[in-house]
Amino acid sequence: MSVISTGAGALMGVGGNPCWVTGVSMRHERGSGRRGIRLLAGARLVSVAGSQAAQVALVYTIYQRTGSSAWVSAALFALVAVTGLLGPVSGWIGDRFDRRRVMITSELAAGVGWVGVLAVDAPWLLVALVLAATAAGAPFRAASAATIPSLVDDEDLTWANGIVAGSFNAALVVGPLVGGALVAASGSDAVFMVNAGSYVASAALLGRLPAARPGDRRMHLAVTGIMVGFRVVARDRLLRRLVAVTALSFAAFGVTLVADLPLADHFDAGSVGYGLLTTLWGLGAVAGSWAAARWLRPSGEGLGLALGTAAMAVSLGSIAAMPAFAPIVLVGTIGGLGSGYAFTPWFTMVQRLTEDVHRSRVFAAAEACEQGAFVAGMLAAGWMVDAVGPRSTYLVPGVLLALGAAIADRIRRSIPAPVAVPPARPQGAVAAEPAVGRHPEPPPGVAPPRSPPIARAARANPHADLPGSSRVSDGL
Repeated sequence: MSVISTGAGALMGVGGNPCWVTGVSMRHERGSGRRGIRLLAGARLVSVAGSQAAQVALVYTIYQRTGSSAWVSAALFALVAVTGLLGPVSGWIGDRFDRRRVMITSELAAGVGWVGVLAVDAPWLLVALVLAATAAGAPFRAASAATIPSLVDDEDLTWANGIVAGSFNAALVVGPLVGGALVAASGSDAVFMVNAGSYVASAALLGRLPAARPGDRRMHLAVTGIMVGFRVVARDRLLRRLVAVTALSFAAFGVTLVADLPLADHFDAGSVGYGLLTTLWGLGAVAGSWAAARWLRPSGEGLGLALGTAAMAVSLGSIAAMPAFAPIVLVGTIGGLGSGYAFTPWFTMVQRLTEDVHRSRVFAAAEACEQGAFVAGMLAAGWMVDAVGPRSTYLVPGVLLALGAAIADRIRRSIPAPVAVPPARPQGAVAAEPAVGRHPEPPPGVAPPRSPPIARAARANPHADLPGSSRVSDGL
């Protein structure tokens, strides 16, 4: 296991402030990092596909037993909103404990919750157990996004995020298809059992990730501050802009989630057309993520974010002028490509700009903002579709994404050169956390380094697993 540091172990702190934390990666030998990323990508593929299949089965079961849209909304809340509400706590867990163990424990606990779903019939018990299972699995997302830099070298970081995001997006496409087929063939209980098994399979893959050596447990000061992630984002100009891009994107996705089905009905495309809208966007996102993994370099990350977001803006905004359904499906595929290509460098840039000691909480803060924007978009869309019709409604996500693309272009122009990702702390050690905005004392014999110009200039991701549309994708 290699020890990575800058100079004498000095890392760049928030706002250019230095903090001294020794970082240890999880790589034991050459090539082990890429193997670890493939294991993480496989775990995401299995787990998210199972979750998406279970979502289909849960909505079907709840509606069959109650006939109530309110109960369906409650089920979707249990699947989605709780993750955002628990974001600060989930991020703290990912920073406080060994992230590999956090991911494994989260998957197994969520699997146990879904086994419990098999034992109940009452709708309120179904929703309660799904809520518990979702809460148990909530720490996974922030922990997995934060642990990627400890698995690979800096030059492989975009590749790693693209591979994991591609697997996540593929699961968003495959999961609902599998869920619908299994519900029709064997009933909802079979899907719930498959989902529980998918969590166990994911945990087994994660168990093969390289572990920290016992001797690396040498930092034990408590990681404090559940809300630190929000403060870090608020005080860093680039992070604020990056979060603004994804918040605007998720607000746009919330609008399209509501408008997609009325759009298909408007063109008499039926359920097949509705399925094509979401499936082809998802396939485009898979291709975009893998293209970013293969071809995107650190010097082009800002441009990739801007171009991908602009592609989504043109794709969705142009639907308002489309005369037929076929070109809508075509531009949707292009928008999916843009989403995969945009969100892959987004994760990489956040990882590079964030200290390992609070990286999970920064991702959790971003996810909370994204989910809040997503819900706001859904709520506004219901009124907009009734007021102006489904086609004209798509002007709104087009404008939101165009604003996101403009902010992404400002990010591109703010970064004169790529910034190396700060070294990772030991997996299994709890790092000493610098107070936000303060200058901690260096270790004895180490001169306080000056913040290099590039560091000052540089400071100047099927996120959440959300329901119903593969447009809400690219999470790690």
